[in-house]
Amino acid sequence: MDNNHDSEARYSIYISELIHRLREGLPLTEVEGGDLEEWRKPAGREEVFQDLMDRRRFVASVKEMKGYDAEAAVAEVLEQLGLRASQETGWGRRVGWGRMVGWGRWAAAAVVLLAVVAVWVLKPGRKVEVPAAPAVVVAADGNKATLTLANGKTVMLDTVKNGVVINQGGSKAVKMGDGRLGYQPGGSAAVEYNTLTTPRGGQYQLTLPDGSRVWLNAASAITYPTVFVGNERLVKVSGEAYIEVVRDAGKPLRVEAGGQRVEVLGTSFNINAYADEPAMRTTLVEGKIRVNSGAVAKVLAPGQQAVGAGLEVLSGVDMDEVLAWKNGAFSFRGADIQTVMRQLARWYDIDVEYPEGVPAGTFDGEIGRGLTLNQVLEGLAKARIKYTIATAHKIIIRP
Repeated sequence: MDNNHDSEARYSIYISELIHRLREGLPLTEVEGGDLEEWRKPAGREEVFQDLMDRRRFVASVKEMKGYDAEAAVAEVLEQLGLRASQETGWGRRVGWGRMVGWGRWAAAAVVLLAVVAVWVLKPGRKVEVPAAPAVVVAADGNKATLTLANGKTVMLDTVKNGVVINQGGSKAVKMGDGRLGYQPGGSAAVEYNTLTTPRGGQYQLTLPDGSRVWLNAASAITYPTVFVGNERLVKVSGEAYIEVVRDAGKPLRVEAGGQRVEVLGTSFNINAYADEPAMRTTLVEGKIRVNSGAVAKVLAPGQQAVGAGLEVLSGVDMDEVLAWKNGAFSFRGADIQTVMRQLARWYDIDVEYPEGVPAGTFDGEIGRGLTLNQVLEGLAKARIKYTIATAHKIIIRP
C-alpha cells in the first residue's frame, strides 16, 4: 500500500468526520477545531466546507452524482484504510469498521459518504443546482417556553398537552389549542406570581388574566400575577415583548423593564429591554403611553419610540423593522454587523466573537426566521462578511 495515499485517505476521513460531527451539533476538541480551521485555509476550501455543512447542498450533490461511482470510491477509501467490506445493504456496503469502533456504523457510513461527496464537490467543472430555500416565516421548533410558578415549580409548555396546566388559587393556567398560554378565573382571589421565560431560539404567546395579549421574543421573560387586584396591573419584562393591552381606565397596566416603567390604559406597544443591547427602546404602535425613567417622563404618540435612560423620542419609526420578530422575520435598516449578530445569536442559540475586530459596513433587508443558520450565514458571505463556524454554537466574525 502506498503510504502517501494511505495518509491522504486517513486525513480525508478525519476531516470528513470533523465536518460531520460539527454539522450534527457534536462538540470538537480544541485540537480538532484547530485542525479543521487549518484545512479550510487554502483557496476554495471554505466553499467546499459551506457546501458540506449545508444539508440542502449536500443532498443536491448526492442526487447529482449519477455517473459518479460512489460505491467504488467508498471501496477504494476502505481498501486504503485496510478496512474490510462485507455484505450488501442497498446503498454502498455494510462495513466491519475495525479501528473505528465506538463511532458506530451509521456515523462511520455518514462520514465516508461525506468524504465521497467532498471528492465530488471538488471535481472540476461541476455545477450543482441547489433548490431555493423554502419561504418559511416561523421556526418549526420556535414555540417554546418555561412557566415558573410561585412555588418554584417549572412547566415546559412545549411538552404539555392542551388544557389546564395548573390550578392556582384565583385562576387556572390553560394551554390553548393554538399553543398560547391563557388564564381562566378560579375559585378565590388569591394572588400568585408566575414567570414565563423563552429560551434562545424560542418564542411564545401569553394572554394575561385581564385578557391583554403578550408576544415574547427569544431569550425573554415576563412576570405577572395570576389575578389582577387593586388599582393597577403590574408586570415585569426582560428581553423583548409586544403587548396588546385591554383597556381599563380605572386600572392602568404598568410594565417595568430595564429600570423604566411604562404606563398604559389601552394600547399596543413593543418594548426591547435586552441587557446586551446598547439602549432600551419602547415603541408605540397605537394608543398612548407614558414612559418613566428616573425623573424623566415622556408621553408617546403612535409611531414614536423612546430610547435609552434619557428617553430620547424618535418619530416616524419603521414599524415593519420593530415588529419583524413578531411576524416571523428579521428586518434590518442600516444595521451594523453587531446589531445583526445579536439578533441571530438569540434566535439560533449561538455565541459570536470578533477576535480581530468588528467589520465595518451596514445591512438592509429582511429574511425569514425559519431559515437555517447556514442559509443565513450564506447571505452574510454574499455580503462579503468573513466568518468561521468554530463549533455548533460559536461563530467567529473576521474583518
